[in-house]
Amino acid sequence: MTLRESDASAERKSGAEMAGERLAGMAAMPFLVDSLLRIEHLRVATQVRSSHLKRSGRVCAETDRLLDQFNALEDYATKRVGVLIEDHPAYPWFSKVKGVGRENIAKVVGLVDIEKAPHVSSLWKFAGYAVNGDGRAPKRTKGETLAYCSQLRTMCYRLGGSLMKARGPYYDYYCAEKAKYETRFRAEGKEIVPAAQLPKVDGKKRETDQHISEGHIHNMALRKMVKLFLAHLWVEWRRGAGLPVSGPYVEDKLGHEHIIEPWDMVAE
Repeated sequence: MTLRESDASAERKSGAEMAGERLAGMAAMPFLVDSLLRIEHLRVATQVRSSHLKRSGRVCAETDRLLDQFNALEDYATKRVGVLIEDHPAYPWFSKVKGVGRENIAKVVGLVDIEKAPHVSSLWKFAGYAVNGDGRAPKRTKGETLAYCSQLRTMCYRLGGSLMKARGPYYDYYCAEKAKYETRFRAEGKEIVPAAQLPKVDGKKRETDQHISEGHIHNMALRKMVKLFLAHLWVEWRRGAGLPVSGPYVEDKLGHEHIIEPWDMVAE
């Protein structure tokens, strides 16, 4: 078949066939994202080996050849998820959010089965953004199985960094929440200082009843921003997929006096 004949064949595809291909593509998204993350890990490891060899004045042709292959494969997988993400149920919304790119959002949604998250709290828990009984964020404990997906947590953190850099509505929300935390801790009599200026306790710089680090407050506000984004992603994804949406998800779970709707956070 010639290229022209192939193009003509593609044009003759029915709407049902094209819809079927889109559904098949979205079904393959988790596999593609998982593969992309594995390729990225191998590429980084190979790149580190190559750098170490070169710093010692050595060159390994096999390492460099393998690195070229990983780069090409990573580029291919990135482009594929970038194409397939357009068929995601929440794409009409998140494609308009400042700071959300095709790759960073694909690495989030590709790790989630939205049908297994009947409530926004379900998604928060799976992403590692829920809190324990003591009100603290979950952490790794030696000998215990993680109650969340560490890979998804990392991807959400990366996405949060992109939202911050974009200086869009989610960044504005972060700034507002950070200011609230600062006001709260100052009212409690705590001094907000850089981590380097924390007092030493048992030979180590630690927070005390009178001191809290700037980085701690930053992380608290960043975490709240990511939780808001995940709540918005959850509701737009569930709506787009025709799944029930419980609510008021943001008002109940984030303590807001009014609901912040997903489309309120779209940059004009």
